[in-house]
Amino acid sequence: MKSFRNSGLFVCLLLISASLSAQKKALESITIPDLRNHISFLASDELEGRATGEDGLNIAARYIACQAEHTGLNPVEGENGFFQYYTLVDRSYNWDQCSIITEKPSGQVENNDHFFVFPALEESSLELSGEVVFAGYGIKDESNHYNDLEGLDLEGKIVLFMNRAPMNEDGTECLFGPTWLRMENLDLKVENLAAMKPRALFMVMDPKSGFNSLTDMVPGIERYFSKSRTLKGEARGPQVGDGGTKVVFINRSVADQILEGTGKTLAELQKEIDSSLEPHSFQLEGTRVEMNVSMNIEEKAIPNVFGYIEGSDPDLKEEMVIYMAHFDHIGTNDDGEVFNGADDNASGTVALLEIAEAYMKEKKKPERSVGFLWVSGEEIGLFGSSYFANNPMVPIESIAAVINLDMVARTINEEDMEAGRKHMTIVGEDSVKVIGGLQSKVLMDINTRTLEAMGLKGNYTYNDMNHPDRYFFRSDHINFARKDIPVLYYSTGTHSDYHKISDEVEKLDFNKFLHMTKFTFMVGFNTANYKGEITVDHPMSTW
Repeated sequence: MKSFRNSGLFVCLLLISASLSAQKKALESITIPDLRNHISFLASDELEGRATGEDGLNIAARYIACQAEHTGLNPVEGENGFFQYYTLVDRSYNWDQCSIITEKPSGQVENNDHFFVFPALEESSLELSGEVVFAGYGIKDESNHYNDLEGLDLEGKIVLFMNRAPMNEDGTECLFGPTWLRMENLDLKVENLAAMKPRALFMVMDPKSGFNSLTDMVPGIERYFSKSRTLKGEARGPQVGDGGTKVVFINRSVADQILEGTGKTLAELQKEIDSSLEPHSFQLEGTRVEMNVSMNIEEKAIPNVFGYIEGSDPDLKEEMVIYMAHFDHIGTNDDGEVFNGADDNASGTVALLEIAEAYMKEKKKPERSVGFLWVSGEEIGLFGSSYFANNPMVPIESIAAVINLDMVARTINEEDMEAGRKHMTIVGEDSVKVIGGLQSKVLMDINTRTLEAMGLKGNYTYNDMNHPDRYFFRSDHINFARKDIPVLYYSTGTHSDYHKISDEVEKLDFNKFLHMTKFTFMVGFNTANYKGEITVDHPMSTW
């Protein structure tokens, strides 16, 4: 019985167990038919994947606001009812006006294959040109006594280099160790190259990879890279190339055209480097490259939805516990197929609707006020939550805690097992993926005891800022944690249908969905009715 050694924790557990009994009517109001009805609409083809900036998202926002009003939530006075709007600046490539031109003594060749420039352009057009240097893999690795940059003059030049590092014959094993296989090493390459003041860096997939472009390696990524979105009036997040040097992901066809006439193809140069483990970098005499980029720029008004219940305690009602979920998804593919996003994140969206209704079934309102925040723009950069955190509809100092729900309706199934667990975080029937609680012992204790009272187990594997998959940073709670507001983020995990058109209502586990909705209601309820101060004893700003 070691969990009861601390009498304070024992009392907390008794109080939470008692609250489960007292909240019977509220919990009974959360039902599978209600969950199914809401999610069947929000994850339907008619909403076209709820992409931020598109009609389907606006329909979803109106549906949520109507349900909030019907439930009896309060809008913030003096605002746009239940809506909070922010302006998204949407930049997309005008491919008809984009090109890379290679100039040689024999003439010039224009290439119109798609390329992607980082950091994303803030202006509507860009032209740059320069002489060209081939820099192998672009690696400076002292531990392996290898330096593609030695003796090169890169200032003002365009540098062509390959991804990865020297490979074995079939390109499956890196001769400098497996860490160089990861694309994350691009940051290190760019840092070393940019220090030599080049005009631009052209990265191409190495021939042994079997890919002609980054979009070959990651199908569908062009949908993300071909657009750049920022919040109007706010700085965008960090990107590759922020040191001032443009990084351009090019197609192999561009590299072949640039190298034409040197006597070596890219594949031959790679083979020479790999076989000798010596650099083969050189300047291309008489060769210049000119890149022309044209962008379409459009501003769009995007909605968040917010409503609240005023607390019953004269003093504690000035504090607010906020439930949050993002209601956007990723739209449609090039064939018009819909990414319905039933689990991601119609499930969290619907859970909040049911939780709000459950609170209204209570005879006595919670002691602290309780807010319900549905945010947009999560899939393209956590924009909605960022805007609310920086422009809150309630005083930022009044927010006592934030509970974020993102994908809460799945259990690991045979398809997940067959696909393998790599990059999946899906959990079993009695488990919950928990992130957060690290800023406040009080909030973590409420989380732990509510899990126990509800018969669930917390999976804390990803509750680590330094975990390589970085889930701590990958949902909307992070924008509040950075403001030293204690957060909890609940999920049943990523699965084999994550960000696929197969994330459908039929794949949901409604029993788990029901259990998760009731559990998260109780976490918020116990937080809102906690008699003491929800202290922040380990603020993120000190980490």
